[in-house]
Amino acid sequence: MQDRILGPLTLVQFVYAVVGGGLCYTIYMKVPSPLNIVIVLPIVVFIVCLDFVKINEQPFLHFFLSAIQYVSAPKQRFWHRGGESDLSVEIYKSTKAETQYKHKVISKEEMEKFAAKTDTDQAQLIKI
Repeated sequence: MQDRILGPLTLVQFVYAVVGGGLCYTIYMKVPSPLNIVIVLPIVVFIVCLDFVKINEQPFLHFFLSAIQYVSAPKQRFWHRGGESDLSVEIYKSTKAETQYKHKVISKEEMEKFAAKTDTDQAQLIKI
């Protein structure tokens, strides 16, 4: 629970209000008359939301940042559904003299043999 410093405002809310009010005042004074209200009004609404609005008992800033993250994150995910035949792993080997890679596909049986050998080698190392 944050301390209230000015009426219902906490220090963070007060800073939002002061910075937002200063920004709105500057825009209102520098921009010509019909356009300044169009620019200042959304800023005032945003500052009031930052200070007083809570969504699901969370500050509006958390909701706003989550909304930005949701909008900017990709929405489409790809999932490749395959059976056991898709368990092969591609390994690329390179030689020091060549910059080209040789392509080799390892079968499921070879992968299981490699895993068993690795497990036994690790077990022997732990015993030592």
